[in-house]
Amino acid sequence: MGTSLVIVESPAKARTIGRYLGREVNVLASMGHVRDLPESSLGVDVAGGFQPVYVLTANGKRVIRGLTAAARAADHIYLATDPDREGEAIAWHLAEVLKPAARSALFHRVAFHEITQRAIRASFDHPGVISEPLVAAQQARRVIDRLVGYQVSPLLWRNVRKGTSAGRVQSVALRLVCEREREVQAFTPEEYWNLDARFRTGMPEAEFGTRLVLLDDRKPVVPDAETANALAGELETAAFAVAAVTATPRLQRPQPPFITSTLQQAGGNSLKLSTTQTMRLAQQLYEGVDVGSGGPVGLITYMRTDSVHVAPEAQKETLEFIGQTYGAEYLPSSPNRYRSRQSAQEAHEAIRPTDVRRTPESLAPHLTAPQLRLYRLIWNRFVASQMAPARQMDHVIDVRARGESLRHSYVFRASSRETLFPGFLRVYDLRETGEEEADGQNRVLPEVPVGVPCNLVDLEREQCFTSPPPRYSEAMLIKALEQNGVGRPSTYSPTVNTIQEREYVTKEKGRLIPTELGFQVNDYLVGHMPELFDVGFTAEMEAQLDRVEEGERDWREMLHGFYEQFRTWVQHDGMPPIPSAAEAVAFLRAFPPDLTWNPPVRRGRRTFDDAEFHHSLLNQLESGGKPLTERQWKALLGVAARYAPSCPAIRAAAEALGVTETVARMAAETVQAREGAPPQDAAPAAEDLRLLDALRGVAWRPPATRGRRTYDDARFYRSLRRHVDSGNRLSAAQTRSLERLLTAYADQIPDFDRLAADLGLARPGERAAATAAANDNGTGANGPDPIVIRLLAMAERIQEWAPPTQRGKQTYDDRVFVESLKRQFHTRGTLSERQVAALKSLMGRYAERIEGFEQDAAALGLTRIETKPKPVDARVPCPKCGSPLVQRRNRRNGKPFYGCSAFPKCRYLSNELPQPGKDAAAPNHPATES
Repeated sequence: MGTSLVIVESPAKARTIGRYLGREVNVLASMGHVRDLPESSLGVDVAGGFQPVYVLTANGKRVIRGLTAAARAADHIYLATDPDREGEAIAWHLAEVLKPAARSALFHRVAFHEITQRAIRASFDHPGVISEPLVAAQQARRVIDRLVGYQVSPLLWRNVRKGTSAGRVQSVALRLVCEREREVQAFTPEEYWNLDARFRTGMPEAEFGTRLVLLDDRKPVVPDAETANALAGELETAAFAVAAVTATPRLQRPQPPFITSTLQQAGGNSLKLSTTQTMRLAQQLYEGVDVGSGGPVGLITYMRTDSVHVAPEAQKETLEFIGQTYGAEYLPSSPNRYRSRQSAQEAHEAIRPTDVRRTPESLAPHLTAPQLRLYRLIWNRFVASQMAPARQMDHVIDVRARGESLRHSYVFRASSRETLFPGFLRVYDLRETGEEEADGQNRVLPEVPVGVPCNLVDLEREQCFTSPPPRYSEAMLIKALEQNGVGRPSTYSPTVNTIQEREYVTKEKGRLIPTELGFQVNDYLVGHMPELFDVGFTAEMEAQLDRVEEGERDWREMLHGFYEQFRTWVQHDGMPPIPSAAEAVAFLRAFPPDLTWNPPVRRGRRTFDDAEFHHSLLNQLESGGKPLTERQWKALLGVAARYAPSCPAIRAAAEALGVTETVARMAAETVQAREGAPPQDAAPAAEDLRLLDALRGVAWRPPATRGRRTYDDARFYRSLRRHVDSGNRLSAAQTRSLERLLTAYADQIPDFDRLAADLGLARPGERAAATAAANDNGTGANGPDPIVIRLLAMAERIQEWAPPTQRGKQTYDDRVFVESLKRQFHTRGTLSERQVAALKSLMGRYAERIEGFEQDAAALGLTRIETKPKPVDARVPCPKCGSPLVQRRNRRNGKPFYGCSAFPKCRYLSNELPQPGKDAAAPNHPATES
């Protein structure tokens, strides 16, 4: 191996492996993927059998020169990437990139599940080749994810928010979180009561607590306090005796060793780690830590696995350790065997220590606190999985009520669990890891015979309410994904992390809660493409990828079946899905070179030239530029529709692309427009003129600027007038805008009531009230309209407004601000939440000038905001200049602070009042008052 090159993913892994291979072997790190699909284009040739188009990643560009130079000088190149799909793909990409430079070198694939000298030597002594099925499965997953993200995300940009994205697995995870949150929101707690009795026996003298478990020989249903009190009143006069005493032996068997999902769940439940933190620590333990033996050592096996298989030699060593450390009685009668789920790879191992003799205590001086906590969890779980089961005894005492006057039969029960032999529990306590709830069953019950009388010492009535289903934690979400077959070990943590990074989900007290954006994204995706983001369909896709990985199915065939379904799911507005670049080029080339193009058409300031559009689109696609956008695709179909009736070649190309019906429909619409038939969404000309004539002569308000846009009612009206006077008709959108303009200027239109009755319009106040009523009934937009009506009424009672203030380049005028809100509310019928909050704050500042403020404040939750400075005791002067201090209030958080009355000459500010007679230290500056 004198001229051998070994390539791994990370420098830490390279250091550990290099220690075992010696200095004569060159071990380098690729730092992850060196090639991937391009970021600026689809990167998948759909028409060419879904062939991916790979480019160097940013990381690849940094490392490839060094790797190429090393490969050129090597005789043997060993690709030692991780033993899973991603690792196999990285190895394949490295081989594809380095083969031209390393023409004479032989490529080998080595895979190991633990970084130990024994495993490294064994893998290098028997190298293999790259697994084509594994690479195919990874490519198929990557292509599917790219197709989904590249074609669905633009729909979210247009319909939800720019910058949002969809993912095949992440969107299903988001769906689970949103559906659970809606279950929580829709949950109605139901009241119920528990009856807990404490009894004392005389022979032998003992006392124990019980709970009512049977009422008339059925599970008790105590819905309210009245029922609980009635039952308690009857029980207080009853006699009691022990009706049954049982002791049932049981065996509690250990859990299997960790796999990726269960490690992430235990890390969250027991150690309070996020999935990202758990996997980062596990990666460090796997790649190697210096434990004082001359270099880094891999402490655990590979941490991305769904198999509970344990290597026979590791199991043998563990059983020997258990017998020597805990005794022969802690060994099982036969070695424990665990069954992995059907899709698991048995060639992989469970997550375990590479050497069970490295106990957590022996490694404590060498590991960080988080590393040690996770290693202890993994070590304890694995050792426990190889130990004997715990032998336990379940004890139950039933106490029955007796009495001739009783209308019901009552049975109270006390239960406990006694551990006779701890077995694996000596190492791994399920209650500590959150895998078993501490229910108090470990208490000791007295030994009492059947029939012994019991005296009622105390009877408690406990009011309870049913609880909603719990919100997902990261660990619970991963468990749900695993149970539903969604995702694989390598995707769990990135999926949970992605939905939080994109602000679709936030974490509060360890629980995942969808944001408003998360709900919007989920509702759009589920509403428009329910099949694509269905849990069952996603699980089926994972199963298909597993079949590809096992070599049972061709990856291109699987992608073709998926894409046929996918194309139908992403269709919107009757438009067929965007074709691939190759398909679009073939369609464009179907236009004959001698085609007679229509002359350019000028509309407003723009000129539409079919020939120029066709030429530029063909150049864009053939030069490898940006892919076809949805707007370009729709325009191209429109161009095809104009020429298809007279061009058989275009009709044939449309049929080959599957867009014949769309082109025919658009062609019919073109003919209809030429013949002068009115568009379906156009208003009759007479109504257009009537609407415009009604606004003739009104006094237009001055233009208003909102953000970067200027809204000029007069200019908008004149443009519509010219449009109609030219013989054109208004579109539905123009008609709606004109109706809103009529409503806004209703006070200046003499016959508005008659016009409104004919057209179904409403006056501004009526519109606002209607919107508010709709909101109250849950049928309108989510705006606080009744609150706004009351706030604006409060503003009407303000007789004197504060003068405008100048801050930088902006002027703040409270009166103008309120007037603008009034106009918007009268026009739209609602205000945004931010505007409502600003209006509430403004009313709080004008509390002294609003008659009856306290009554309105109580109803609306307003707070009186003090704006006048309060003088402080004159004995407390300003520490800087000696002038009296005044108390002010921070407008952002409402907290008081102290400032010099000589401001701005003296700029002393402090959150705390200085002590009289003492020089203040450096002032503790609060946030500015403004």
